[in-house]
Amino acid sequence: MDKLKIMNFKLLLSIVFQSVLFALILFFVSFLGLNLFTDIINNLVALFIIMFIISLLISISSTLEHDRSRGITRFFVLLSQFLIWFSMMYLILSAIIYLTLMFIAIPVDYLLAIYIFIIPIIAIYGYIKAHTIKINEHELFIENLEEEISILHFSDVHIGSVNRGKLLRNIASKINSVEADLAILSGDLADGSCPIAIDDFSYLKESNIPIIFTPGNHDYYPGIENVIKAAEFAGLKVLLNDKISFKSLSIHGFFMASVLKPGVSIKNSEDFSRINPDELNIVINHFPTNWEEFKNMGVDIQLSGHTHGGQFYPIKFLIRGMFKYVRGVFKDNNKYLVVSDGVGTFQSPIRWGTNSEILLLKLKKISN
Repeated sequence: MDKLKIMNFKLLLSIVFQSVLFALILFFVSFLGLNLFTDIINNLVALFIIMFIISLLISISSTLEHDRSRGITRFFVLLSQFLIWFSMMYLILSAIIYLTLMFIAIPVDYLLAIYIFIIPIIAIYGYIKAHTIKINEHELFIENLEEEISILHFSDVHIGSVNRGKLLRNIASKINSVEADLAILSGDLADGSCPIAIDDFSYLKESNIPIIFTPGNHDYYPGIENVIKAAEFAGLKVLLNDKISFKSLSIHGFFMASVLKPGVSIKNSEDFSRINPDELNIVINHFPTNWEEFKNMGVDIQLSGHTHGGQFYPIKFLIRGMFKYVRGVFKDNNKYLVVSDGVGTFQSPIRWGTNSEILLLKLKKISN
């Protein structure tokens, strides 16, 4: 009983702390904007109370979502993701305007128009962009390829509180709209924002071709066992630290964090010893890392995701500083690394400067 009281107390403290922190962010951004157009000084307490109530509702909803997903809590989680994005954008816009006003006088009407239109227009564009799946085609020329094969590669679906069954239905429809032999999902089918039920991925049963799935980091958050069961229920072949053959391909799926444990390196791991350099090897690795090591092992193609391509500006600049390979197809001596932008979104359902994409990879024989 005492342990339960302590847990509830810690949970309450966490909710209050998150609410106060988020409220301060919303308060600061709102103050910067409103201060340009009105005397907000006398209403600061009221402004903070409003922001705290909003933040408290969001924090409670997010906490409840982790136990069971509900329509009302999903709404507040979605609201929080939009508020985070808008706060970031308006903070940047306010900083630019305040700096500009130090040198140039801008009429209030112009300032108001800037605040009313610029960020919402970007948001509408980004929302449409995030919900429009593109199929981007690439030809990969492979040595010793016995037959030409077409693979659909996608990643980072992030099924959870924000992305739901409609996204999976659209993915299955896109898969069936092109001619391909196989689909490979390189991680983060789940998001971790809410529990995963056995039938949450069922729309992927509509795919006309087999789908191989290797988990990513977010698939562990709602319980990897739950995600694997739901994936298998949807007809996906789960490939976790294992190998499967498909036509002339040897396909290996690794979740690196579960392989590279203390005392185990990429050089001495038994999991990687299954890679035969005499075979045509594809490695599924959610993170766009370790390409150099895999190339040296005889891997012809590495399929990765995780970065979302940066998803939207200005986060794109931050991601470029964190990862060497962020998005696209990279080639070195007829060895390839393919990093997907992802088909879903993480947190804010907005894309700006990236695509919600499925990659159609056409494996071609190298002409002599």
